[in-house]
Amino acid sequence: MQISWKEVWHNHQVKIRFFFIGVWNTIFSFLVYISLDHLFTFVFQKRYMAYMTAAILANIISITNSFIFHKYFTFKSTVRGKGIIMEYIKFYSTYTVTNILGLVLLPVFVEVFKINPKISGALLIPVIAIVSYFGHSRFSFRKTET
Repeated sequence: MQISWKEVWHNHQVKIRFFFIGVWNTIFSFLVYISLDHLFTFVFQKRYMAYMTAAILANIISITNSFIFHKYFTFKSTVRGKGIIMEYIKFYSTYTVTNILGLVLLPVFVEVFKINPKISGALLIPVIAIVSYFGHSRFSFRKTET
């Protein structure tokens, strides 16, 4: 039994779009962060102020970018008007949960399982991506009956 790419796309197109938008968001987030960090080195005297401010602003910009792409391309949400604000809040809260999950699991991987922090971070990417997918598909952009 041979499965065609057309069948795979038809059966898993939301997951495939989620993956590619996730790759785009990762690249975008990193570029925003390094750009802001570079800019803020000229604004702040203390180095930690530059990278921490860059991290906070990059997070907000990146999550907003992610929301737009997932809303219109991945999940093709039709919510309009004031409903978009609630959708954005739900989306942001899903990212809050995944960020907390990452912060909890990272030291478990490093301290309990004795895995290098860089490798632990890499191992967490698919875990966070799966939780994020289910959070966004079943909470952030859940289609409700009207």
